[in-house]
Amino acid sequence: MGWNNARRGMVAWMLVAVCGLVAASGVASASAADDGNTKSTEGQGGVRFSIDREEYDAQARAAMQVDPVVAAHLGAIRTVALDDAASMDEPGPDVLVFDVEGSRGKGRVTARFITVSASKEALGPGVLVMADGTEHAIEGDADVLAAEDDNHAHDHAHDEDIEAGAGLFIRQAQEAAQRYPLIREHIGEISTFEIDTDATGAAPGMNTFVFNVAGDKGRGRLEADFITVSADTERLGKGVLTLASGRKLSFDGEPPGEDEPAEGIDASDVLAGDNIFTRQARVAVQRYPLVQQHIGTLSAFDMDFMATGEAEGADEFVFTLVGDKGRGRILAEFITVDADTERLGKGVLTLADGREITFEGEPPMEGELAPPRIDTDRGEVPETFARQDGIFVLQANAAMQAHPVVLKHIGDIREAAFDRDASWAAEGERYVFDLKGSKGAGRLEAEFITVDADSERIGEGELVMANGNRYPLGGK
Repeated sequence: MGWNNARRGMVAWMLVAVCGLVAASGVASASAADDGNTKSTEGQGGVRFSIDREEYDAQARAAMQVDPVVAAHLGAIRTVALDDAASMDEPGPDVLVFDVEGSRGKGRVTARFITVSASKEALGPGVLVMADGTEHAIEGDADVLAAEDDNHAHDHAHDEDIEAGAGLFIRQAQEAAQRYPLIREHIGEISTFEIDTDATGAAPGMNTFVFNVAGDKGRGRLEADFITVSADTERLGKGVLTLASGRKLSFDGEPPGEDEPAEGIDASDVLAGDNIFTRQARVAVQRYPLVQQHIGTLSAFDMDFMATGEAEGADEFVFTLVGDKGRGRILAEFITVDADTERLGKGVLTLADGREITFEGEPPMEGELAPPRIDTDRGEVPETFARQDGIFVLQANAAMQAHPVVLKHIGDIREAAFDRDASWAAEGERYVFDLKGSKGAGRLEAEFITVDADSERIGEGELVMANGNRYPLGGK
């Protein structure tokens, strides 16, 4: 089943559950929690655990690593640090706050951590706040939450989690509707956006939802398809806007984005039992000739979280391998090439007989490293120069979203189109982006300065709005 259909089924279930139209069905129970691994906020010294603090951190790290939201935005987790003071301020004995650094960025996770057994924690509902301030809702381990629901009958906290999930979809749907010119023309700035659950349930399309909408120009009823673009974005599809006067306006909706899959996101890409980084790391390991020679085709590929935590390098990870030729253990660097690809760096492959084989890893990939630019005639743009789907553009996008001038005049960035030709021709290390946001559109040309492997910051530059207004970006 495609992610769009799965998403609609999930959202529709949440919406009717919130409105009390159906009763939740039972789900198989997970393992009961071990009472010896509880957490307490009593006493001095902050949060206390009945097991070793380092061991608990490893369990919490493992719980966060397998969450699809954390994996998508932070990548492979390198470090976790519990904020005792912030955790003490959170309600409930099992809500903790961790500062997390991964291969794709840094953020803060505030969520329930549910003890499944003496050696396992599961992530419950919460929120991931990235370093640039963007927030991403965490739904938590559905099986563990379902088991809790069975154990505690109709738990009010569970209802709140369902309502929060439904609220997230409605907010994303409202943002999509607000973007659309027809809505802005006849409804204006949306002040009320309420779902009609009865009409939505009766709607013929799998992706069709019905909302009662009101704004500063008028009110009406919106029946339209909502297409899931990503975990953070809905796109308005074709539909009908019925105004208060009874006039019906049909529309085609927003066009698909350049990078939007034709069939939407497959649910297996988001909800798989492993995580995005592990799958990309497995592909990289499988590509490597030394692994093919001694291990063969991989049938098992599991991260050793304890050994990874003890590894010296920030980019070093440890996996146990099983293949059709043998088994072993690999400790190696994994270098993020772009949002979809990891590259195997130098490391050591230890075979089952104890033999250790060192290797240099794969060479840098095309497009991974852009050549330095000089202020002479640069000629044609080389293949290795930065691309729209490359890691630099992702990091630049985060830097732009966090910049106060961009926030003030562009707002939340909806689209950041990298002008590759203009960037190659620009002076020094300047890059050019065409931006569209919640407050306006404009063209940004600025220096981007590499802070570390995961982030860029904006130096000197200028933002030129669509109306011609110019705003200097300054430098730090």
